Amino acid sequence: MMIIFDVVLDATQEDCPIPTIQTKNTLDTMLAGQILKVITSKVGTIKNIRTFVASNPYELLSESTTEEGFVFLIKKL
Repeated sequence: MMIIFDVVLDATQEDCPIPTIQTKNTLDTMLAGQILKVITSKVGTIKNIRTFVASNPYELLSESTTEEGFVFLIKKL
């Protein structure tokens, strides 16, 4: 199943915790129901983003490792 996303955040050049902070800041600007695609390259961001999404009004639709890096699709509720 292919998920259509509204916004892309490429945080592949950033070290922890910057990708998580950028994810929060980007989601803050989005409307409910929109989907954010986050791309990171640091393993440490996996746990950080999972924890951030679980403790906020967001839904982690998908998490994968691709040639782009670690990819998360997050829906703002």
